[in-house]
Amino acid sequence: MHQTTIGGIYNATPPTLADNQSNWLRVDSQGLLITSRGEDGATLTKSAVTMTGASGVLVGASAARLSVMVSNPAANAVAAIDPTGGTCSLTAGIPIGPGATIEITGKAAQSAMTQIGTNTQVLTVYVGA
Repeated sequence: MHQTTIGGIYNATPPTLADNQSNWLRVDSQGLLITSRGEDGATLTKSAVTMTGASGVLVGASAARLSVMVSNPAANAVAAIDPTGGTCSLTAGIPIGPGATIEITGKAAQSAMTQIGTNTQVLTVYVGA
């Protein structure tokens, strides 16, 4: 039986590589292998979406997006989102209760998304890219 040892390196700041450059396997501070780009280090952009009581745009599609956080800061408003970008309804969307926040990451965060909720209430949206 043969054993192979593979080394890795931890960098607090990941390197930026050019074409045809190589680097060590990346590990986190606990020595666990990093297998994909995470949301850590994403630059967040904050916006407010005012709901109208009808299905409307939450965010447009974006291949550069890493995450979407949606917060319902109202104490009494009901809201829902549809992460597929289809027509959203309170009964068929993902509910976001009063004071709740949800996060969508990875490829799913790149889709166009829609929302619906109480007229004039506002959702706070943080987009990470």
